Amino acid sequence: MPLHQDIPVNLITGFLGVGKTTAIRYLLGRRPEGEQWAVLVNEFGEIGVDGGLLADTGVALEEIPGGCLCCVSAQMFTVGLNRLIRAQRPDRILIEPTGLGHPAQIIRTLTEPPYAGVLDLRATVTLMDARHLGSLRHREHPNWRDQIALADILVANKLDLYTESDREALRDFVADMPSPRPQVVETAGGKMEREWLDRPRLDRGGALFPEAREFLQTQAVRTHEHEHEHEHGHGHGHGHGDSPAPGTGDWVTIDTRGDGYIGRSWWLPVDLKLDHAALGKLVAAFPGERLKGLVHTDRGWQQLNQVDGVGKLDDLPQPSGPIRPRIEAILPVGEVETLQAFDAALRRLGCSA
Repeated sequence: MPLHQDIPVNLITGFLGVGKTTAIRYLLGRRPEGEQWAVLVNEFGEIGVDGGLLADTGVALEEIPGGCLCCVSAQMFTVGLNRLIRAQRPDRILIEPTGLGHPAQIIRTLTEPPYAGVLDLRATVTLMDARHLGSLRHREHPNWRDQIALADILVANKLDLYTESDREALRDFVADMPSPRPQVVETAGGKMEREWLDRPRLDRGGALFPEAREFLQTQAVRTHEHEHEHEHGHGHGHGHGDSPAPGTGDWVTIDTRGDGYIGRSWWLPVDLKLDHAALGKLVAAFPGERLKGLVHTDRGWQQLNQVDGVGKLDDLPQPSGPIRPRIEAILPVGEVETLQAFDAALRRLGCSA
């Protein structure tokens, strides 16, 4: 069966915790009546928390877990994308790369054969948090810079949390951006205009900025090293394997490493119901970069969402079918002991449930 032709595609990218999944949910709620949209989600971890948060939106969803872009740029990405195109024949595809992903490889994949003429890549939307402009850890991270540099629309999300100093830093940052500059908008809660998706891509003279070119030139080397490491069983820090089916009672953890970060994903026993108050205290004390999950507590299903120490448990609707509780933590690579301490505390909480 030939691939469907000229499907509009948008990348919705941005660093860890800037609100990409929330923005996608907002856009999906405003898609034109009668249009079938599809979402392809890639995550740093192995368990699909973001995909779980999109499962009730009524759109076709394809998840690619496993984090580092050497995986995303390989067969899993194209297989997942082809499956969406052939099986769903969508009117639009939104692609959410991991917050630690580099969009340059995805852009190249989408604009070269076999997708040239099949997909119509439109505006790349990059979400950012202007408060990160004061953080060297963000400003000096190559993926943070590259995601912004490849934006056609730059969305400064979480406006309600900005100080005047944050807004002034954003204005200065935008003024210093090289031409052609993206359209820059400020918003809160991931609220975006659907019309932004159909803006054309910026004309950068047919070439990417130097950092992106360097990234693409080194991809072959990184991919080769990644494959070589997997042959020896330890990989890029990933623990690969089939996800356990709902209904099992075991704890399963999978570790991920890449781009200066470590992650741990937990599948919790499907029947485990945690104490809401105790879990809330554990979440509030977590010092890492990112913590997210779907968990069952004595107060119902909860979404766990924390960024840089800010966040909490929020109510989720009762799932329509069986769902396995899951949590994902992401920390800078030097925080192994912090990750182990959180793991131990989470297991103690599970034992007391």
